[in-house]
Amino acid sequence: MMTSQSTTAKHQIFLSHSRQDKWVCHQIREKIEQAGGSVWVDVFDIDAGRNISEEIKAGLRKSDELLVLLSPASIQSDWVKHEAGIADALDLPITLVLMHVKLDDRPKPLKDRRAISINELPDYFDAMGGLMENV
Repeated sequence: MMTSQSTTAKHQIFLSHSRQDKWVCHQIREKIEQAGGSVWVDVFDIDAGRNISEEIKAGLRKSDELLVLLSPASIQSDWVKHEAGIADALDLPITLVLMHVKLDDRPKPLKDRRAISINELPDYFDAMGGLMENV
C-alpha cells in the first residue's frame, strides 16, 4: 500500500549580493520568507571558521534558484560571479535584480540571464506566493 507523503519543503532561494548591499539583501530575505519561501544568504548561513567556498556550494545544491542582487558593488564582486557560475553548472534558474545598474551593466557571464528591476520585486514575490501553493 502506498502512502502519500506530505511535503513541507519550502522553495529555497540562494540570495547572492555584495556585502555593501547587506541591508537591502536583508529586506529581500524578509519578503521572500513572508511569501512562504526559504532563503540562503552567506551572511546569515555561514558560521565563523567554515570554508566559505564549500558552504556556498552546499547552499546552492540545496537551493531551487539563484536570485542575484545586482548593484554597482556586486558587479565588481568575484564572489557573486563565483556563485552564479556554480548555479549555472547546477542548472539552477538565475534571476538578476537590478539595483542602480542598467541592463547593459550585467557582467559578461550573466548577460543572458533574466533581469528585473528592484521595483519589480513585489510582482516576483506575488508570483512566489503562487509557487509556494504548489510545493
